[in-house]
Amino acid sequence: MMRNWLLVCCISFACTSFAQVSIPFDFTSEDENRLIKENDSLKYFVASTDTNDIVVLNEENAWYKLLNKEHKMIAEGAYITDGDKYLQNGKWVAQYENGKPRTTGYFQRNMPVGTWQEFYMSGKIKIISNYGIFNYKGEISTCLSGSWQEYYANGKLKINGFYCGNIITYKDTISVEDPVTSTSSQKEITHREIRSEKTGHWEYFTETGELEKAVDF
Repeated sequence: MMRNWLLVCCISFACTSFAQVSIPFDFTSEDENRLIKENDSLKYFVASTDTNDIVVLNEENAWYKLLNKEHKMIAEGAYITDGDKYLQNGKWVAQYENGKPRTTGYFQRNMPVGTWQEFYMSGKIKIISNYGIFNYKGEISTCLSGSWQEYYANGKLKINGFYCGNIITYKDTISVEDPVTSTSSQKEITHREIRSEKTGHWEYFTETGELEKAVDF
């Protein structure tokens, strides 16, 4: 594939992306994850990423748990299967080693949706974010959309603002070779992606609660 260099540079400049929340789902399949043991309701597997961790599946309730080598819970949540694929779907929770929540939220087919909360190890709230669902011509995707609040460890509000999901359209050029004549021709392809962008009024505060600055996007 040959790309237009100027066009690719413009795309990279125009796109602003933000890391999505995630909770580890260290299970691929019963063929790829080694079975340790099983009983009437549970199956225990070696985790995909860290082989010291253990995946516990309750297939009857479609519930997943990830345990560390001390058998303390790292994460748990609901899943569904789609053919041979296992997908995060429903409520999920990730925990610190002290048992307090690290992250909580909902997935829809591996994509974060709705309101998510991230916590400090003390148990105090760190971030409250929201993920909107977008359907563009039958293609479902999610991204940050709605209110965003971030807090200091002392509980004071640090940042308050909003995100919106925008459909970004850009074009790419590829070289297509005719299998009969071996001649090449240029073909233009249009790509569309949904990107999260800051919008509206954003406020930034000091650790003592004083307004430090305000920005409008």
